[in-house]
Amino acid sequence: MKIPSGLYRWISTQNHNLPLIGLITFTFPKAFVRSIYNVNKGRSLWNGKKACFTLSFDCDYPEDVEALPDIVKMMEPYPFKATFAAVGHWIEDYPKEHESVLLGGHELMNHTYSHPDNELLNPGRKFKDISRDEKVEEVARCHEICQRVLGVEPTGLRIPHFKNLFTDEIYSILKELNYTYSSSTWLTNTTTSGLPYMASDGIIEIPLSTCPKHPFTVFDTWHSLNAQRLSHRLIHRGPEDYLGLFKDLIEMGKQTGSYINIYMDPMDIKKIPGFEEMLDLLVDDELEVVTYQEYIERGMHIED
Repeated sequence: MKIPSGLYRWISTQNHNLPLIGLITFTFPKAFVRSIYNVNKGRSLWNGKKACFTLSFDCDYPEDVEALPDIVKMMEPYPFKATFAAVGHWIEDYPKEHESVLLGGHELMNHTYSHPDNELLNPGRKFKDISRDEKVEEVARCHEICQRVLGVEPTGLRIPHFKNLFTDEIYSILKELNYTYSSSTWLTNTTTSGLPYMASDGIIEIPLSTCPKHPFTVFDTWHSLNAQRLSHRLIHRGPEDYLGLFKDLIEMGKQTGSYINIYMDPMDIKKIPGFEEMLDLLVDDELEVVTYQEYIERGMHIED
């Protein structure tokens, strides 16, 4: 089953419609996610491969940053790289840990200077609500630190906290700063069935995949391992469930010819005994595994 385009467009505007979210989440979440990806069936998008995949990490807290060298080391034997969303303040405090990401050949992505609404750096100051000038300062200051401390200039941005803090205003800001892409949205608040698309101001938006059991929530380690919300605890909880859902997304991507885009919190990797099994699953002749920058540099598919 493919979701009708008109219904999909309407649902993409309903991310605060709790009755609708509850109905889908507690009745047919996986079928709903598959119906969105099914729109990609029959399209040959990935240079002869069945699906495309990107792995990213959000380095929001000191515990995340401290985990970076171990993650880079675990990924050394694998023939693909990941993208790491870095906070400027932590780059200043932990330059060597962030340098290990670059030495490992991975991509560094701008995640603002202080991650507004971060409990340690910026509690209560939500990115969506600060002024445009303050948003520009957050992005530009992180960029300057990446350049000065690490000698790298990011080409993409991820705003803090996605759903609650997203604003289209970010695209004009990125254009002014000569950025190429953003990865700040997710499957069910966009209408391209997970495919990267051309947003406003010439910026490419790269949506993240949502959880097969929580279609209105980004698929991440936090809601599988740490969230206190009752709906999360009732439907799935723990590293085994997380690994199972990761496998589901990979298979769903290959069966529907889709792009699967996930992020993880580095501090949670030690809680997932199956992390290396996840990496093993990505060594697959049917998968094109790329960073965001590689996706764009290779001229891969962008929806209009």
